[in-house]
Amino acid sequence: MSDPISYPVPWKLVAGLWPHILHGTQANVDEFCYAVNQLIQPQPLIEGWDNLPASPRFVLVANHYQRKGLWIIHAASVLAQAISKHYGPANPPIRWVVTANWPPVRLGPLSFPSPGDVLLPRVATALACYPVSFFGNKPAYTARSIRRILREVPQASRPLGLFPEGVAGSAGQRVDALPGVDRLLAHLARAGVPVVPAAISERGRFLIRFGALIPASSLVSAPDAAKLAMARIADLIT
Repeated sequence: MSDPISYPVPWKLVAGLWPHILHGTQANVDEFCYAVNQLIQPQPLIEGWDNLPASPRFVLVANHYQRKGLWIIHAASVLAQAISKHYGPANPPIRWVVTANWPPVRLGPLSFPSPGDVLLPRVATALACYPVSFFGNKPAYTARSIRRILREVPQASRPLGLFPEGVAGSAGQRVDALPGVDRLLAHLARAGVPVVPAAISERGRFLIRFGALIPASSLVSAPDAAKLAMARIADLIT
């Protein structure tokens, strides 16, 4: 069996974000994702275009597919470019929810704030993402972003992007959605926002498969909206 394809890490593109990171401004996320996408060879295969609804106002829920040689930024960029291709260019094509706050660094009995507390929120701003904290760390920080999501997404003209498993998810491994994802999806569903599941896998090349839309009514009535979305993703992979 041949080794998995290794995709170039877009260091130059990441370095190009520094002026925005330093000044708190937003980059052209569409152009950034396009450039990352071009590094992936062979080009990704996208299936299930017909499952994308007429309106781009939905939550795009995907499995957190990352492994050695394949960074999650590759997956996010491929999804963003697919959305941009289908609905037309926008900056940003998708507004992702990202972890931008980490637990403190511990050295024996000493504890120090993580450097990510300063850097990662600025990266999130540069890429037009909604920052949340690492699970269980600084809940007030996450609550502010969640309130903003609930306020903005029902009127948005582009999808909200979500990897429910967070950093615990990886290629070929399925884990449960993080606590709180169920409530977030249910709250958005009550505002009329549906979910489109997207499965990320590899079949000799990078593969994205969009699934059928999960109506808002189904999410509201589900015992756990996050489990429903993750089950639909699992069905697309098998």
